[in-house]
Amino acid sequence: MALSPAAQLAWAEPSLPAMNSYGQPPFVPIGTERTAGLARTFVELLNQALDGRKKLHLDNVPRRRLELALSDRAFSGVALFLAPEFLVPAAQQLGTWSEPVMVDENLIVSVRPLNVSSLDNLNGLKLGGIAGHVYRLLGPAIADGKVFREDAQDHISNLGKLCLGRVDFVVISKSELAGTRSHVSCPVSFRSTSFPEPQVVVRRVLVQMLNDDSSKEVLDAVAAVACSQPWIQALAQYGLSTVGCRNTERPPDPSPEKGRKGRPHPKQVKRS
Repeated sequence: MALSPAAQLAWAEPSLPAMNSYGQPPFVPIGTERTAGLARTFVELLNQALDGRKKLHLDNVPRRRLELALSDRAFSGVALFLAPEFLVPAAQQLGTWSEPVMVDENLIVSVRPLNVSSLDNLNGLKLGGIAGHVYRLLGPAIADGKVFREDAQDHISNLGKLCLGRVDFVVISKSELAGTRSHVSCPVSFRSTSFPEPQVVVRRVLVQMLNDDSSKEVLDAVAAVACSQPWIQALAQYGLSTVGCRNTERPPDPSPEKGRKGRPHPKQVKRS
């Protein structure tokens, strides 16, 4: 039986990596979780929108490996859920940023009430950090010994230390707090507080292809998925949303027929 042109193309070309550097829920499942995770869900929807013109496979990688891959001119693929301001310049200069796919926020989380009208209010407290993570806003206070830092390997361990009173606060994204808090047994509730200047993170997909036509195909598919009902529903499970969709009540379906009509025009998003 003869294959269709799209099937022949998919068979002839190897799948391209869709790299995800976030190793915590809700991006990837852990333990006995039955959910697919937001990373796999997004890649599956993206492949549906591409309809065989390109094929992507999820590749969960450490952040350093992701940045090295994106710095290579020979690399072809995509990197998921990134924000330009948090990626080193060498890793973003060869690719093209997609429409927003998720709006997130970095939060200060504690188990007791904290008044954080200024970052100076955190002086004398102990930050529960993640090993290898750079805390840009708190870096000067940590370097000056005004804020103390004690690291853990992941967010679940970090929240556990917070619950036990071994640290005073942690900094974690809204998405990762929503995904990991159910894995921490704590008799008290976690309290989340915005930074004095809210640290909004507009997450996108960085697309790096070897030719402009391929880049446009993938960027159009990402835009269709970002505003699709399945993706909006997946985000809503964690209290998340996206922006830039012309009609959020009836978003376009990520099917090839609708996806080829072009990308929605994003609204202006104020970044903090």
